[in-house]
Formats: sequence, structure tokens, C-alpha cells
Amino acid sequence: MTLDFVYVRRRVETGTRLPTAVAGGLLDPGAGERLACLRQIFDAVGYTGPAARAALGAELGPSYRRADLPLYLERLTAATPLNTLIKVFGLFLWVDEAELRAAVAPLEPDELVALGVVERSGHRVRAAVGLSARSDVLLAHDRYDAEAPDPSRDHVLGVNTAAVTLESLTVRRRVRSALDLGCGGGIQALFAARHSEHVIAVDKNPRALDFTRFNAQLNGLRNVEGRQGDLFEPVAGLRFDLIVCNPPYVISPESRYTFRDSGRRGDALCEDVVRRAPAHLEEGGFATILCNWTLRAGEEWSAPLRRWVEGSGCDAWLLRGATQDPLTYAAVWNRGPDGAAYADALARWQRYFREIGVAAVGMGGVILRRRTAAENWVRADDLPGNPAEPCGEQIQHIFRVEDYLRSLGDDARLLDWAFSVAEGQRLRQTLAPRGTEYVVEEAEVELRGGLAFRGTVDAYGFHLLRQCDGRRPLREVVTELARLGGVDVDALAATVIGVVRRLIAFGFLLPVDPKLGRTTKGREEET
Repeated sequence: MTLDFVYVRRRVETGTRLPTAVAGGLLDPGAGERLACLRQIFDAVGYTGPAARAALGAELGPSYRRADLPLYLERLTAATPLNTLIKVFGLFLWVDEAELRAAVAPLEPDELVALGVVERSGHRVRAAVGLSARSDVLLAHDRYDAEAPDPSRDHVLGVNTAAVTLESLTVRRRVRSALDLGCGGGIQALFAARHSEHVIAVDKNPRALDFTRFNAQLNGLRNVEGRQGDLFEPVAGLRFDLIVCNPPYVISPESRYTFRDSGRRGDALCEDVVRRAPAHLEEGGFATILCNWTLRAGEEWSAPLRRWVEGSGCDAWLLRGATQDPLTYAAVWNRGPDGAAYADALARWQRYFREIGVAAVGMGGVILRRRTAAENWVRADDLPGNPAEPCGEQIQHIFRVEDYLRSLGDDARLLDWAFSVAEGQRLRQTLAPRGTEYVVEEAEVELRGGLAFRGTVDAYGFHLLRQCDGRRPLREVVTELARLGGVDVDALAATVIGVVRRLIAFGFLLPVDPKLGRTTKGREEET
């Protein structure tokens, strides 16, 4: 799980100028009115919706390689307000002041200069900050400048892959309090503010907090509070219903970028966050933390994470996005146009990894739920791709069914339950000729949207899924399948129980029980 940004080596010591509206703290009334008007303009032209992606032919975010600019400019030749705003705030290009004036009317370019979001040179203007969109959230962040392509130490990122992953893996429900730890420009805090009474955003980078406050105003949110400090220090003694954290998780020998490098040995910072988060969770509260972690030779990928959550007082779902060897990992974070600098960085990172005994690096996240119990559970799974859709309800369901499965004691008790199939499930069958007929050889089952888990089942599993209607207990379904297949019912039941358990655990089958919520689910079959 990596940020979608290509780093090059030239160092710049000063960051992009902060928007004037937030440089001194709270917005003055006039600035607030102009910001509200600016936001209305962006919404009206479709900058925060699918229209921007359609115009550009790509997601509207910070990562545009300069080599692709001719392509984007060809797509943006029409003189429309949307195209102008994309060129200025998405691609960070200079445009004539008259062109910007037409795009932001009734505001004047002078007003945007006063806000600090635009700068002028003669009769030309360009963005002083970038503006990225995720869903209907508009996020101001540091500009990516072709004239100074290497970000400053205190650079504040916009929308990126890691931020989208964290947003997707966050449980969304009405809560009293939420914490965005390592908030950056505040994207997680902004999403949390929509379902939380109060959000505290923490970062040790003061520029990040200024951007967070600015972005809260830009998005019309008044329940976000910024606090400067390292990790949990600014919220000592406080507990939250929700914690989200996208820390500087990269395992590196560097201390170049506040948003990337922790300056701590190996994965110590991620371990620190995971170990300390439970003490700041309310009972029943959730925490989602993105992590990178080091692996020793022959070590199972989840072993370090299991150590971190042991005795935490939380149930824990450990998720792996990928595992990389040290050289590949170093290349991801150092690739750039300067071949000599790239080679030096690879050698330096490789020496560091050998020094601390790293055989591989795991990438993913930890989801915690605070629960007082005699024993908390831990499960570990591979992420089915980088999630980009909301997964919060699915995550809550996974935690509920894991509780259910652990409460059974004996999996044979599954035979007494009825099950229905999940909405959005797809069942694809492969048929093989047998004599004059085609019979089911195997079937692939998958979930659409969110965490799109998938797997294969044999002919018995295929027919079992088709028979799970939420009314008949599993024992009755197995008995019928055994009769039709001419096999021993007890032997089939012993096999089916294990399959059903996994189908429940990943959300393909839903136990029909009032505590879990009974829902009539549909299915589609494809041949």
C-alpha cells in the first residue's frame, strides 16, 4: 500500500505559501463568505463530481506526470469553467487572468489572491495551493510544482491512494467523538466530521493543521478541532468512539518528509500507534490504522501484527495489502529521473534493511474494536485489492459474524442455523462434459463492491449456496444434497461445516438471527 506519488531528489526547504485565510488562524467573516462562494462555484461546474474525471480522462488528484500534460491539455481545449479550474488547481498551470475570471465569476481573481489560493505574475495567474476532490470533499493541499518537484519537509499531501484506502476502511456510524491521528490536510477528519459530534485532528506539522482548519471551512464543517503534537500526546487521557490514522509508515533510513518518514527505527512508529490506540478507544469503538511492518526470514506475514495487538483489550482484524522484498520496497519510494541519486538511495536503503534484519516488508492495516471480554479474537486476511468504496458496514458485519462464530463453541452447531446469501454476491459456474451432459465442475463466488472477496467452491458448495434461502436449517440442506449425490450425510456434513464457516466469515452467507439482522438477499448466477 503506497502513496501514488513519484519522488525525485532535489530538496526544497520551504513549503508552498499557506492560504492567507488560514495563515493567522480562524477565517475572518469576509474570507469565510468568499470561501463559501468559491466552494459553490466548484460544485456548480462539477469539480467535485464525475464531470471532472470525464473531462480529464483520469482521477482528479495530485499525481500527474509531466510527460502526460500534452494529453491532458488536448482533453481540456474547450474554454469551459471546469476545464480552467482543472488546469489551475489540478494541473497547477499558468493561465491568463481573464480566463480565470470567467471561470470563478462572480468572484474576482483579486479575491482569490487575497485568500492565498491564487498567485499572480503580470496578467497570468496560477494556483498557490492544489485542490483535490474525493467524493464531494474538496481538499486544499500543497501544490506540486514542476519548477521545484521535490516536496519540502513539511509538505502537505492531497488525495492519494493511502488516504482513499483509509477512508474506505473506516467504520461510518453516528458517534460522539473521533480522532484523526496524523491528519495531514485533514481528509479523514472531514469525512469523520459528517457522522461525529466532534473531531480532533492531530499532527506535529503546524502547516498540516493550518490546511486542516482551512479545509474544514472550505467544506462547511464547524466541528473539527486541530491540535499540534506527536501522536497521542495532545489527547492524553481522552477516549474516542473512532480513531483513524494514516501515519508516516514508510520504513526507511531517512527523515526527509514529515508525511512519509517517522525517523524511528524500522516499524517502531506503527507498532507504537497500534499498541497505544486501544487506551484511547471507548468501549465498542473502532480504530483503523494503516501500517507497514518488517518481517524476518521465514516469518508469517501477520506475526508482528499479532504481537502488537496481544493483550490489547480489542478484537483485531489484520489486513495485508502486499508483501515486498526490501529492494522492491526501496525502489518504490526512491524511483526518480536522476539515475545516480536513485542508485545511491537504493544502496543506502539496502544497507539499512540489512542492518535491522529486514527480509520483507508487509503493507496493510489493522482494524481494532474495543471490547471487554475474557478473551479477544484476532483474525488475519489478505485485502482483495485496494478498496476505493465505503466498506464500513461490511467491516461491522465481519466483526459481528466473527463474534457469532466464536460464540458457537462447536462448529457442528452451524447445522441448526438457517442462512441466506449476501446481497451483491455473484456465483459463476464452470461446466464440464460428462457423457451426454454438462455438470458443474467448480464455481467461483465473489462479492461486488467494498471488500470484494472471492473464492471457489465445488459442485456441492455450488448447490448448497443455491439452497440457502434463509428458511431451512443447514442440516436439512445437507441431508437433501447427500441424498441427491448418493453420499453419506454425516461425511458430507463434516466437509460442509468447514466450507460454510468460511463463507460466513467472509460475508457470503448470512446467519438468520435477530442479533445479526435478517435481510432478504438476492443473487445472480452466470454460466
